[in-house]
Amino acid sequence: MDGGDLFGRSGDEGLEPGCAYFFALMPSGRAQRQIGERRESAIRALRPSRPSRVDDDRLHLSLCAPKALKRLRAPFEASLQRAGAEVRASAFALCLDDFGTFNGGFEQACLVLRSDATSDTHVQSLKDDIGTALFKHGFGWDGGTLAPHVTLFYADDIASPCGPDEVVEWHVDEFVLVRSHVGKHRHDIIGRWPLR
Repeated sequence: MDGGDLFGRSGDEGLEPGCAYFFALMPSGRAQRQIGERRESAIRALRPSRPSRVDDDRLHLSLCAPKALKRLRAPFEASLQRAGAEVRASAFALCLDDFGTFNGGFEQACLVLRSDATSDTHVQSLKDDIGTALFKHGFGWDGGTLAPHVTLFYADDIASPCGPDEVVEWHVDEFVLVRSHVGKHRHDIIGRWPLR
């Protein structure tokens, strides 16, 4: 048997140093353009000091990240990819209809687009399905309730604007696995799975 002991791998084989991993929804096409337009409109309206934009190719809605490692049956990234491949879920419509602010870490606030209640239910269900698959493949996961959102930009101080002029309507037909290079503003997509 491959691995560190009788029960499987110790957990760090195939783990890229300096990286974080998470499953996410990533907009493309019309949805990506609309989200980018809402970001630029909010920056013009709020005029924050030195905003740090989330580039269009890194816009995403986080779903689930692996937590405390248990024993894996394959190298780290391969175990995550196997978990993703097990998920069976339906495509759904996601509506982003309100702005919000969060503490984004590093003592900076961030402006986000939030989803409506119906979208929240679909996103939470997908997150729970991914979490169940992660557990089967040796990972822990956060079983809590999501507050689904897409981060638009970071700044030292942000006042939340009124809701966007137009709602972003996003047909979600896939989810992805992201390898994030911490502090380098770089995301690698290392897995994609369709929602049917």
